[in-house]
Amino acid sequence: MVDTYKPMDVFDSMTECTFILKPSTQQSQKQMQQPQKNSRAKGTTGRRSSLAVGRKDNTDHDITANGGFVPLLKGKEPIESMELRRRLFADMWTPLEHLLSETEKRVNNEGVTEVCDFVAASYTRVETAEKGQLASPFAEIATAVVFSGVNTGDHSNLFQSLQDQLSENGHYVVLLESQYCTSLPNMLKSLLDQVATSLGVGASGGSKGRAGGGTGAGFKGIPYDMSLLRIWWNEASPRKGSRIVVILQDFEGFGPLVVDDFIRIASNYCQDVPIVVAFGLATSYECVHQSLTKASISMLNVERFNLQRSKQCIDTVIHSVFVEAASVLSFGAEAYKSLLDQFLLYSFSITGFVKKLKFAIMDFFYAQPLSVLSAMVSRLDQGNSCTAFSIRECPIRLCQGQIELIRMQRSVQRFFDRKVETDGDDGRKYTVKALVDDDFLQDSVLPEMLRHLASYRQSYSLGISMVQAIQDTMPESQRKPLRTLHYYGISQLFDEGSHWKTLSAAIRRMKIPEMEQLLTRLDSI
Repeated sequence: MVDTYKPMDVFDSMTECTFILKPSTQQSQKQMQQPQKNSRAKGTTGRRSSLAVGRKDNTDHDITANGGFVPLLKGKEPIESMELRRRLFADMWTPLEHLLSETEKRVNNEGVTEVCDFVAASYTRVETAEKGQLASPFAEIATAVVFSGVNTGDHSNLFQSLQDQLSENGHYVVLLESQYCTSLPNMLKSLLDQVATSLGVGASGGSKGRAGGGTGAGFKGIPYDMSLLRIWWNEASPRKGSRIVVILQDFEGFGPLVVDDFIRIASNYCQDVPIVVAFGLATSYECVHQSLTKASISMLNVERFNLQRSKQCIDTVIHSVFVEAASVLSFGAEAYKSLLDQFLLYSFSITGFVKKLKFAIMDFFYAQPLSVLSAMVSRLDQGNSCTAFSIRECPIRLCQGQIELIRMQRSVQRFFDRKVETDGDDGRKYTVKALVDDDFLQDSVLPEMLRHLASYRQSYSLGISMVQAIQDTMPESQRKPLRTLHYYGISQLFDEGSHWKTLSAAIRRMKIPEMEQLLTRLDSI
């Protein structure tokens, strides 16, 4: 039988690899001169020393220096080019990271504000109730059921933002995690310790409420006695309208009996101390009914909130980073789809999305010699939805390897082909000179190509804004989110896809007043 298997590449049939670090000549001669009887006892030490010497001899530079940046192009990249890549990475990522953080806070600010308004309005309805209204036989605890998203990795940032906002509004916030509240005494210890710290009544140090330390000096009693909370509240003279907000960050992680007993105890003190409870849910509201008894649920005055708006946040990030080009980095269709699928189909994690985005930027500046060209492009802030760029000279001279990489780019080849088609003989002379003259390529051709690219990015941003304006005139069921529109744009699916046909049909069916409003809005863009 003839073997017809043909490897696809030189590494396809490789099953095992051995990496050998040869010792230095002097070290190998010393090992050969050692007696045979000591070879077994000192064999391990000899191998370790030879590996260490091999590493030392084969290392030309310290990879931890310069933030991990090393010369590319097989070490032929100039040092000033490597330093420029390092500076460009820091200059790009630091403001971009701040932009992403502020975007997440701004998108989630609406949900945080709703929870804060609910806390401020709690326990005021009873005071302003109409006369003759029957009073409840027991006090209901104001409870906010907060849906924080399925990805628990983002919950810490969300609830920290909620805690900061509530504290700014004058409330006393207690943030509890299930890992520190495995039993009711531990939960009450953690709660009382944080409240004592907030009220300034002498909480014990060390635990900061997370590990369940003591509950304050000067009070004799059981360290998890809720009657201490009423004593502290009356003696501390808190601000008017203040509330004690107890946030159970991961409600599903708490023991049902622990939460059930806590609600029963808190209901006995909420008439004297305004206690507001917030349940952080990652699943659904049914989890509350499955965990708590009917008697406990009847003691709660529940209102639902949606704190995690991950899809809206991702759309805002994509609009800022890719459409408005807050950074010069842009993804191709396949890479962008992979990044988006990881978010939509698996995690819904904004933190994970930002990490993958940072890894992409790191790969761009750490491993791409042509990333220095981003120093030639700067974004102009015009205060509107249209993006504009300015092109300046490259701060360094490109080396021969970088010049050759530019000439091998497909986009550069297409640029030269269009030059030949449009300008004829002048285009051929232009192309030949660009292929043989390195200075002409860097000083004249490269800025022209970047101006074309900047003009395209500006037109692209304008086009996406116009499509969104047209979409707003359609029913919400026929609209596409920005993340999908951007994928259509970079994959060139607008002409072939059905969405553009739907938009065109909607425009044809418009009445004259609606068309005038649309044209006015498009003109303002």
